[in-house]
This record gives sequence, C-alpha cells and structure tokens, in this order.
Amino acid sequence: MILPLPEKFDANEIFIIFSTIITLFLVYKSPKHLSAVTLIIIWTFNVFLALLADITIGIKPYNFYSTIDHTKHELFDVLLHFITYPTLPYFVVNFYQHKKPNGIKLLSYIIFWAGIAISIEWISLKFHVFTYTGWKLYLSFFVYIVVFAANIWLSNFIEKRHPYERT
Repeated sequence: MILPLPEKFDANEIFIIFSTIITLFLVYKSPKHLSAVTLIIIWTFNVFLALLADITIGIKPYNFYSTIDHTKHELFDVLLHFITYPTLPYFVVNFYQHKKPNGIKLLSYIIFWAGIAISIEWISLKFHVFTYTGWKLYLSFFVYIVVFAANIWLSNFIEKRHPYERT
C-alpha cells in the first residue's frame, strides 16, 4: 500500500521537511556515545511508541489529536514516525550515556529534555502538524518524562550487554 501525498502542501509539510533535515543533520554531526545495537533498539522503540500513541489515543474512541491535515495517514506521517520523532529520544540517550547524571541531576536532565520536547511540540502546533481534539500540551510533558526515563533505562540495559566502543 502506497501512502498518499498530502491533499494540500502547506506549512505543516514544510515544517516536517525542515525539522527532519535539521534533526538528521544534528544526529550526523553530534558526537556518538551509543553502540550500534543501542541506537537501533532505541530508534525502533521510539518509532513503536509514536505509532502506538497514534493508533491508541489518536483514533476513535479517544481521538485526542490528529497529525498533519487529517486523521488518515499520508507520506509525511511516515517521516514523522520513522525519522523526526525518534531523534529527540536519541539525543536524550546519547548525551545521557556521555555524562551519566544520577539522582537529582538525572531528574533535572529528564525534566530539561521534556521541556525541550514540549517547546518543539508547541512550535509544531503552530505549524498545524498536530490538531488537538481533546489532548492538552501539558499532558505531553508528563508523557515525555516517562518516555525519556524509559529510554534511559533501556539504553542502560542494552549498553551493559553491548557497550559503546570508540573507534
């Protein structure tokens, strides 16, 4: 099944293109602190979470939000789910593995990144990437805290078995 192109090419598609290019550039340029195994698992885990959110709370009976221009998926949803969404948790985990904060520093670290995520989500709302029909932006903050904590736990679990080796 081929995903349809957008019905109307507007600000949300332009935002997705630019944010995808910028995030991929930042991933490419940032120092790497994760093993390939960790990278692949973290990336796949976050694609799964994004898809899970869209198929559970983004459709009926809840229908808390829609992405892009409508509730049906299109080509730009693929960019969002498979490239744009996973990059932020990648940065969270990558920089965490470099500094390894713990205790109150870890909590502050997660809250900081949740704040970054909320800021990005707020900007994406302005570009109509999301249309809330029951969801509230502040709820995302709590979701990000859980998601980033789960990512850090998962990366620690994987890195114990497949540690990053500087080449």
